[in-house]
Amino acid sequence: MKSTRIIFHFLTICIIWIVFSKCTAPKETYSNKENLYKKNNQELNAKFIAYHIGDSVTQIHFLLPNENLIYKKPDTTYSYYAACKIKFFAYQGSSSKNLVDSGSVLIFDKQGGDVYSKEITGSMFSKLKTGANYFCDIFVYDLNKKSKSSYVLTIDKNNSYSRQNFLILNTENKVLFTYYLKNNDSVYIQSQLNPGENLVVDYFYREFPLAPPPFSVSERSPFIYKPDTFFAISKQQNHFKLKMPAKGFYHIVAEPLSKTGITLFAVEPSFPGLKNENEMIRSTRFIMSKKEFDQCINASNKKQAIDEFWLDIAGSNERAKELIRKYYGRVSEANKLFSSHQTGWQTDRGMIYIIFGPPSHMYKNSDGETWVYGNEAQPNVVRFNFKKVINPFSDNDYILERTEYYKEAWYNAVDNWRQGHIYLDN
Repeated sequence: MKSTRIIFHFLTICIIWIVFSKCTAPKETYSNKENLYKKNNQELNAKFIAYHIGDSVTQIHFLLPNENLIYKKPDTTYSYYAACKIKFFAYQGSSSKNLVDSGSVLIFDKQGGDVYSKEITGSMFSKLKTGANYFCDIFVYDLNKKSKSSYVLTIDKNNSYSRQNFLILNTENKVLFTYYLKNNDSVYIQSQLNPGENLVVDYFYREFPLAPPPFSVSERSPFIYKPDTFFAISKQQNHFKLKMPAKGFYHIVAEPLSKTGITLFAVEPSFPGLKNENEMIRSTRFIMSKKEFDQCINASNKKQAIDEFWLDIAGSNERAKELIRKYYGRVSEANKLFSSHQTGWQTDRGMIYIIFGPPSHMYKNSDGETWVYGNEAQPNVVRFNFKKVINPFSDNDYILERTEYYKEAWYNAVDNWRQGHIYLDN
């Protein structure tokens, strides 16, 4: 029975292509005007995932590192404590006015005379019915600091096969809040709404090109859904165990006739940072000439070559160190924010984020995102429009609507870096 299932699965996927660049999400009017990519909005570095545990119940798991929380001590007789409140507002697909549920949780973390680093975890429950998409605005309040951070969580309850019907845990049974896992790590997979005894795992390995400049007429190459290999895993003690590959990614499906499932990506231990000088050079290609890039990538001592590149444009060691810190800091942040089936810095949003920095204003809806640089009332304002792409591997895939209009802004920003200045140092 298992072999028949796998053979049928193989025949099915061999004749079906997914062309990412031609498929976009249905347009809806939901919008969120919080600038999610500004540093101060990411200060708490909280993480949220949705896990469907019933046809009308979704569990929202949260992880809150305590490093950026304020701990107070009422007086000399009490321990230090942090106080936070997490609130969510869930809206159904087509309108941000259609509030369907809300909730909150209050968190007190009490410690002794010293405060130790830890991750505060927990969950909230939301009553969301199957058969629709939802958007959650989530706000985290540090009550001691009197500050707020904002997040958006997209929730897909269209069927029982999508990624949010699976929960990923480490071997200590702790919930994982990322789909980017260290290569060769082992994980457990749970699914309340998929009671079957077997899952099919498709393995992919691809090399992706650098995003072309925003004014380029180059079209995105289609991605053909044809795994390099596939296999089945069986349930053991109410979960499935899986070891990550050395590289590439696994797409895990409960129903072979559908490509809908959950995808786990194998990354280097250095992720979201860069693992070596070769990656440093590749991610710096945005501001390099072809000659400079070829010299660095083909150098016998790549570390020396990339250091000399930065020193040459900076003019001094101290300035070069600051440029390096800022530039690769943006590369790392792009990996955290924009990774999909591609590493974040290689994507369109990653490219714009690295060169231009976080946008002055950001607007998000179910169809895409608009990033604004400058004063919206001024004629020199620059707007980048990104369209959301339907992607079986990730809900974080966006493609830039390219135009010749961006050429002047792009070259100004690149020239700014090449003159030894951090563009929009915010």
